[in-house]
Amino acid sequence: MPKLTFNASTFELNQYETVLDCLLRNQQSIPYACRAGMCQACLIKAVDCEATQVSKKWIKESLQQKGYTLACQWAPDTDVAAALPTIEEFSVATRLRTCEPLNEHVLRVTLEVVDKSVMFHYYPGQYVTLINPGGIARSYSVANAYEDDGFLEFHISETAQGIFTGWLFGEAKPGDVLHMRGPSGDCFYSNTSAEAFPMILAGTGTGLAPLYGIILDALTQGHSGEISLFHGGRTSDHLYYVKELESLQKKYPQFHYYPCARENSGKQKVKELQDGSIEDVVDAHLDTGVLSRTRIYLCGAPDFVNTQRKQIFMKGASAGNIHCDAFLERSVAPTGGTN
Repeated sequence: MPKLTFNASTFELNQYETVLDCLLRNQQSIPYACRAGMCQACLIKAVDCEATQVSKKWIKESLQQKGYTLACQWAPDTDVAAALPTIEEFSVATRLRTCEPLNEHVLRVTLEVVDKSVMFHYYPGQYVTLINPGGIARSYSVANAYEDDGFLEFHISETAQGIFTGWLFGEAKPGDVLHMRGPSGDCFYSNTSAEAFPMILAGTGTGLAPLYGIILDALTQGHSGEISLFHGGRTSDHLYYVKELESLQKKYPQFHYYPCARENSGKQKVKELQDGSIEDVVDAHLDTGVLSRTRIYLCGAPDFVNTQRKQIFMKGASAGNIHCDAFLERSVAPTGGTN
């Protein structure tokens, strides 16, 4: 069986086993999240060897040329060596600017870039990987345009087992340095031919973050088609940015906001609150006559995203027009180069 050398130790790879699975099986610390090649949290460097094309195809060419690949997609069939990347080689340094509650469970986090000359371009709605001072990596969607605001905005919910969010909610303070790499994801607005196609955006919890960025980007670019946002929570108290979205609806007649709550027990008063699950509310407002040319954006809990994607496709939406980001909750191990 092929062998994997990592951190001066050598491990035997099982047949068809990925580098990530081998390292985790042998209790090695490596950051990871989705395990599907999407979040790119498990970026790793091939040392004196060549990673497979399959494991490299999802990352930028500039990183490929430096030997980087994704551990979750790399299944070697020969002896290989790998190392965690150093932060300085592939990330942008940022400082924690503000950290304020949007509701009881969600923080609005803004970051400023230390050296603006090295900041990369991204589209609002894409996600980046943040690495905190302890070396913990986690991917989050960006809710705004850095070029317009001069900072990056994230909406981050507290998770019971989340190492990163535990630090953020309990220890983080303005001025703390976080490293950032990216961007990734195809949840963003693109309309090079200035078409007036309809847009449906639906999300649960902090799935609102990328959707909010996409909406602002579309409206800023003058999108004239109908834009419908559905944001769901268990009660109205799980919703946030309600006033901002209601104001946006008043300013732009093509924008429609549908706040949804499964239980009518929240203290927060929300105008035109839609009672019921977000899936049912979306279904009730679907216009099947234009669904084939409607752009769909779905973000939030995996169960919601997967179910809603299937339902909307079965109703007549084009698969190529459905863009999804499922948010996974997973604790991660430290990355390298932080000591």
